Amino acid sequence: MDIRRPRPFLKLMRATHKNLLAQQNTIVRSLPMRRSGPLARKKNAGHVVLVYGADRPVAIPGDTVIFTAWITNDSASHVRDITLVPRSLTNEGMEMLAYTSEPVERDLRIDLLAPGQSVMRSFSYLVTESNHVHGGSIISAMQVRGTCRGLAVLDEHDAIVSLSGTRKDWPFGPAGYQAPARPPGYQHQAHLAGA
Repeated sequence: MDIRRPRPFLKLMRATHKNLLAQQNTIVRSLPMRRSGPLARKKNAGHVVLVYGADRPVAIPGDTVIFTAWITNDSASHVRDITLVPRSLTNEGMEMLAYTSEPVERDLRIDLLAPGQSVMRSFSYLVTESNHVHGGSIISAMQVRGTCRGLAVLDEHDAIVSLSGTRKDWPFGPAGYQAPARPPGYQHQAHLAGA
């Protein structure tokens, strides 16, 4: 039995598939007329910035280093429930240290920062001789967290203070250093080169 399709249907199929090979190699790009909710929220989400540093690049035993954290809302939206989190304070020997003074717990929480608004918090640490024995640096790591339009925002920063300086009264530094005794008849190589 021969089943034939009506002629208009065949014409429609040929017209539809006429440029099929050319269309397969064509890339069609289009943007949706409206962005979805999550994408729009991410685009307009606030941004919190942490600038964290020490008042000196080098410290010696007996110095008090002041670490200062500036928290800034660097966006056009309000940032809420902000918390400044001291992550760690360590020396080169990876010993966990404690700040000499720091803000009380309630001062580490900020309810709201308006666009462009900032706050400052300070911490201090008294450098000890045991820190200096390890040499290297003292590293203070800080983080700030908050929410903006239901999204979590955060930033982190480290402040590094070198312990390469020495006290004048400390016996192991250049001031207390004495060169070893030289054998009799020793001459410096520079004098021999000039002779």
